[in-house]
Amino acid sequence: MSTIIKKLRQGGGQPSDGSVISLAAARMECEEAILHAILEVEAKGRAFDNEGRLIILPEKHVFWRELPKALRAKAKRLGLAVRKWSRANYKGLGSSGSDARWDQLEAMARLHETAGLRSASYGGPQIMGFNAELCGYPTVQEFVLALAETEAAQAEAFLTYLEKVGLLQAIRDRDWRAIARRYNGPGQVTRYAGMMKSAYERITKKSGRGVGFNSSLLRLGSDGYRVKALQERLVALGYHVKPDGDFGPATRRQVVAFQVDNGLSPDGVVGQKTSEQLESAVPINSQPGGTRDNLTVKDLRTSGSQTIKQADRLTGLGVGALVTGGAATVIEEIGGAAGIETLKGLSNSIQQVSALIEPVFQLIGNNKWLALVAIGVAVFMLARNIKLRRLHDAREWRHVG
Repeated sequence: MSTIIKKLRQGGGQPSDGSVISLAAARMECEEAILHAILEVEAKGRAFDNEGRLIILPEKHVFWRELPKALRAKAKRLGLAVRKWSRANYKGLGSSGSDARWDQLEAMARLHETAGLRSASYGGPQIMGFNAELCGYPTVQEFVLALAETEAAQAEAFLTYLEKVGLLQAIRDRDWRAIARRYNGPGQVTRYAGMMKSAYERITKKSGRGVGFNSSLLRLGSDGYRVKALQERLVALGYHVKPDGDFGPATRRQVVAFQVDNGLSPDGVVGQKTSEQLESAVPINSQPGGTRDNLTVKDLRTSGSQTIKQADRLTGLGVGALVTGGAATVIEEIGGAAGIETLKGLSNSIQQVSALIEPVFQLIGNNKWLALVAIGVAVFMLARNIKLRRLHDAREWRHVG
């Protein structure tokens, strides 16, 4: 059994005294009642089961996504991972607090601990493990252990998450639709927004209408034909967004990009000034100097592209593995295919490398020199592909603002 799963199954979680809400409200400079209303709706489930264990729900489709590609087929054979979500994924898991859920999470962790922990939701707010960093934790292991100790840690993690995803102003303004859209997704915005508004009104005995609310504004949580028209205009101007009538995080990013490009306040809200600028704006590739056909990787590196910077780090590792003088250092730093995954900030890329070279490792066994060559070639080629893809996106104006 995984050590961390064993510890989590022991239980011992402590309920909250509510003080974390007061502290968070002071830090966020918002009404305490707003946070209580949000938590009442979004964290209405129990924090712990009758044995004091963290409430969990493993997600097979997320496990598929989080796993290195080389392990997906095995996970599928074991019944632990599937490509897509469906209600059938929860068959046999039982209700909240069941041993069956823990058994599945344990099996997932045996196959790949980090991917397994990132693929379940936890506590009252049911926060997904892959959101650990957004909740203020450097690793998913530290995240789940903290949430397993106290209900206060769960509330604090949830509120930190809301801040980190850009909802602080929406919380202060009581913009229930924006909050619901960002946390619950596009499917039930009206339902969850209405529930939060009702909870706030019951707690405060006053109207839950948003501060300075203006229904003519388009913002996170808006939907309908006006949003679709906005998205189509953004596409015509060279910004990349799907015209689906749903003002979600992707649309907000492109609105902010447009506002930055046109000297507007980058608040992600389409009001009068942004609307007027949208009408008169010229497509990016038609503007003076708007072509990027001659853009190079060197240009992106000079401009401070973080993607290129990380790819350069991979290139350095790949070259180091191929150079005799750096062999010992690199093999200790990387430690084989599994060790590569310790490189922070490059998890998706590292999973690709692991998948590429795992069959090679099975053939070469313990031969360090061949291992170095395999690692070096795979990492070098992956870094090259990352740079070329980033350059292509930049030339197509897929990264703006």
